[in-house]
Amino acid sequence: MSQNKSLSYVLKQGKLRLKTAEKENFAWEASQFMMKVLNCSKVELMMREENFLLEVEIENFNGYIEERIKNRPFQYIMEECEFMGLPFFVGEGVLIPRADTEILVEIILEIAKKNALVTVLDIGTGSGCIPISLEQYGGMIGTGVDISPKALHFAKKNGERNERSVQWYLGDLFAPLPKETQGLWDCIVSNPPYIQKEIVEGLMEEVKDFEPRNALDGGEDGLDFYRKIVEESPSWLKNNGWLFFEIGYDQGEAILSLMKKVGFCQCTLKQDLAGLDRVVYGKLEK
Repeated sequence: MSQNKSLSYVLKQGKLRLKTAEKENFAWEASQFMMKVLNCSKVELMMREENFLLEVEIENFNGYIEERIKNRPFQYIMEECEFMGLPFFVGEGVLIPRADTEILVEIILEIAKKNALVTVLDIGTGSGCIPISLEQYGGMIGTGVDISPKALHFAKKNGERNERSVQWYLGDLFAPLPKETQGLWDCIVSNPPYIQKEIVEGLMEEVKDFEPRNALDGGEDGLDFYRKIVEESPSWLKNNGWLFFEIGYDQGEAILSLMKKVGFCQCTLKQDLAGLDRVVYGKLEK
């Protein structure tokens, strides 16, 4: 019976189940699930350790544990995640923002400040985390485009949640943008699908089985979307406009070559905290 089960007992059992399922952050995740169930803080959780739980609370907690054991991403279960210190709604149909992408945003903020960049277009915006963060921390005027209605649903909710005025367009790459905006963008950014098709099937189950395939699969060599964006971006950028990409660890030189061929200069490759190639950017001189 529930009256015989204290919070500490149920939480301990949840941690054990996640540990047995080889979840690396089993203790932290279990505590987060309990805090979600009880709608309480970490301090309140500690103060209530010996309190008895209601049956519905135990059922909800165990439901989250079961979902996690089945490899549903932690962020999807929690229905949110943090990016650049801001809260974002996430769920099935939208790629979960990664910490690596914060490096891309930080580089854009730095370049934008030095070059007085104001307008930014995010191609494949997903949750909207990039333009929302650029508006929040850089005062930039953001626009996001995505081909997925589900992703754009989350992006719009996240714009409202963070009180940002990003404009959103549904469609493929540059197609949904008003023609009169051609040649008016200070910078374009994209974290496109960049995983090679044959590698997608070998990804962790919680990625390949839950996160949207169209946000992962970059074609045979992983460069399909980079080619399209690099080819089309010069007609949308201002003279001296900038193009920024997040990339896979082994794609830097190939993307630098693509950008140089269409007239980008000052092309630069930056590494992440692990020393892996992560961001490529360059300036367009028409």
